[in-house]
Amino acid sequence: MSNKYISASEINQYLYCPYQWYYEKKYGHKYINELREKNGIRYEDSNFKKGIEYHEKYYRDIVKLKYKKIAIAILILLAFVAIVIGFLK
Repeated sequence: MSNKYISASEINQYLYCPYQWYYEKKYGHKYINELREKNGIRYEDSNFKKGIEYHEKYYRDIVKLKYKKIAIAILILLAFVAIVIGFLK
């Protein structure tokens, strides 16, 4: 952590996953991969891979939630329009 300045991309990385940012900042991506290989841990079994999968699932869940909110808003709007049309007749 010798560099006292943090770039905008590092802030983005930190907001995405503080743990990943910290370990890459402290040890470096190359060292983390070397350590994983030295200990005989396959990439598929590593915490890094599990973290990526976790974040991908989290992102998919957020996108699904966004579309559900949009669908609910549309249904409420359609119900409101149907009620207004019913009163106008």
